[in-house]
Amino acid sequence: MCRLILTAASSSRLVCYFNSLSVDRMEDGKFMISNIDPNQCTHLIFAFADITSNNSLAPSRAMDPQLYSSFNQLKTRFSTMTSTPENRKMFTDSAVTLLTEFQFDGLNLDWRFPGADNKQAFSLLAKDLQAAFAAEMNPTDRLILTASVSAEREVIAASYEVAELAELLDFINVLTFDFRRPQKSITAHHSPLHRGSQDTGDSTEDAMQYWVSEGAPAWKLNVGLATFGRAFTLSSPATSVGAPALGPGEEGCYTGEEGFWAYYEICLYIKGGSIHNITDQSVPFAVTENQWVGFDDKQSFEAKVVISSNGFGGALVWSLDLDDFTGKFCNSGKFPLISFLNRLLLQGPSDACIGKNGGVVANPADETTFFNCGVDGQIFLQHCVVGLVFRQSCDCCDHPVPRLG
Repeated sequence: MCRLILTAASSSRLVCYFNSLSVDRMEDGKFMISNIDPNQCTHLIFAFADITSNNSLAPSRAMDPQLYSSFNQLKTRFSTMTSTPENRKMFTDSAVTLLTEFQFDGLNLDWRFPGADNKQAFSLLAKDLQAAFAAEMNPTDRLILTASVSAEREVIAASYEVAELAELLDFINVLTFDFRRPQKSITAHHSPLHRGSQDTGDSTEDAMQYWVSEGAPAWKLNVGLATFGRAFTLSSPATSVGAPALGPGEEGCYTGEEGFWAYYEICLYIKGGSIHNITDQSVPFAVTENQWVGFDDKQSFEAKVVISSNGFGGALVWSLDLDDFTGKFCNSGKFPLISFLNRLLLQGPSDACIGKNGGVVANPADETTFFNCGVDGQIFLQHCVVGLVFRQSCDCCDHPVPRLG
């Protein structure tokens, strides 16, 4: 599958996916392009477009060209397609045609996943696309080429020539979620930040560092964030991580998939339930009766964004339609998670450093971050350790003052 990109200017990246299938959901789950706030994200990705039997890029559904038009008012066949230079040329030519016809700004490759037999072919495809995009446009207006890639170490090693891809792609979206699915017989969080003390699986932190160790520049990598949770049905009174499970949880009332709940559905399910933090993994889970769901909230998103201080380029979010886009469910306004990420990643310092010759100053938009005002005029957004807030009185991060009442 491929995805089509619309961009906005920013020094950091917040890449947001629009799942076109969400227009088919019922009632309050129905997500239309008119629901998108184009100011929240730096890049909007339309998912998906398909590869046809003649190796051309085409809309996935008959209605998608109409959706393309609305979208831009905002501003298994991979293996065959990549197997020969002729097939790749057919694809790259059709990609340029489709992207320019519908005024997209680029293409995101979403091949899950190439495997050893197609490892080099994926690099060749990226090389051909980059050359075609460069030939079509002037250097300052070139189509963007990106890819969404696995976060699992074994898949990365088998599927990608990392250093070569990193040189060819404008940025790389690392899918640091769905590490664990509810088809398993024990509960586990699908997107832990850190590896747990009893855990041998992958984690967000491990995946990002592994991509860097294999040759990808950190600034080209976006950490993956999910506005959905993975749910299990418990088989015993135990409710901790690793508790016995029968399998996937109930269907989301709007998304309609077993064990897959949008953030707004989670807000519905956990009313009257209990929320817990998995301390060593820095992510939450909730339990309501026999339903166990691992998900992300503002605090865990913040912890994951903090790793951007290691030089990573930004974040990607799957997806716009799974956040509380109406504001009806979570009592936190529209798009509570994505709006929070926007404040963390994108909201600039404004005039916070005017008149400052060095030193640090509070960020009025977010008490967990502060601005470091460089003597040379540079301004850096920095994060307190999770759980602390910045205090101008000591120019330091400290524990928040308990609220009375």
